[in-house]
Order: sequence, then structure tokens, then C-alpha cells
Amino acid sequence: MKTVFITGVTAGFGEAAARRFLKEGWRVIGSGRRQDRLDALSAELGDNFFALCFDVRDKAQVFETIRNLPEHWQTIDTLVNNAGLALGLGAFNDADLTDWETMIDTNIKGLLYVSKAIVSQFIKQGHGHFINLGSTAGTYPYPGANVYGSSKAFVNIVDATIT
Repeated sequence: MKTVFITGVTAGFGEAAARRFLKEGWRVIGSGRRQDRLDALSAELGDNFFALCFDVRDKAQVFETIRNLPEHWQTIDTLVNNAGLALGLGAFNDADLTDWETMIDTNIKGLLYVSKAIVSQFIKQGHGHFINLGSTAGTYPYPGANVYGSSKAFVNIVDATIT
């Protein structure tokens, strides 16, 4: 049975992806920041769903959590980098710097932290796949999406080739 690791599993695309992978016979490791939603998903989805509560922005927590996965959950075949967010729709000159930092820390740095924490397992196994969810805003930004669009453009070009 194959295992997928999905970030941002507590809502939206991440939750839908978890349900689809489970339906297709995969085991799912799902991460998110909201323990209550992870608990509800665990109760509903059963033994082939393993919940991890952490914030992808916290580098130390990401590496520690992934390094300490239970042995029977350490073989990960696919990583779905889904965690991300869009904050603020104001003009560039009126934008809140905290919103920018949160988007950069989540959409770019969080994706990199999780990928880096898992890539050594892919190398050890001799296989593994990355799926990085971007956005059309990375190619066709909309008014007010100045930093969000830029962060998703990064996701669209990141190259996780391993040798």
C-alpha cells in the first residue's frame, strides 16, 4: 500500500486530496495547524489516515515531526505540498507587511521545509514524487495579489529534481 503525505489537509484541496487518495487505496499522512479538524478527520477517515499537527512555517517543528514519524509511516511515496494561503487584497502601498511575511513563510518557505525534510527518505527508498500546488495567480495575478501571486509563481517553478 502506498503512502502520501499531504500538507494543509484540514480544509479545501488538501482535505479533498486526502479523501481521494484514501478512496484509491492509499494511506494518508495529513498535516495541518488545527488539531480539532485533524481529530475529526482521524475519527472519520480511520486507520489509513495519520494526522500530524504542525505549522509548515516552523522549520524546527517540521523537521522534528517528520524525523519522528512512527516506523510504519516512514515510507512516503508522494508528497503533496498543498498548505498555502492568500491574505490581503489591498494595493501594494497599503499592504500589511505581516500578511506578506505570513504568505512567504507559508507558501514558499513551508513548502521548502517539508520537501527538504522528506527528500532524504525519497533518496533512501530510491523513489518518490513531489506534487506542489500552485495557483493561476502565479501566472495571471489579480489586483491586490502582489505577494500571493509572486509566492505561487515560485511554487510553479520550484524544481525538486533529485540525483
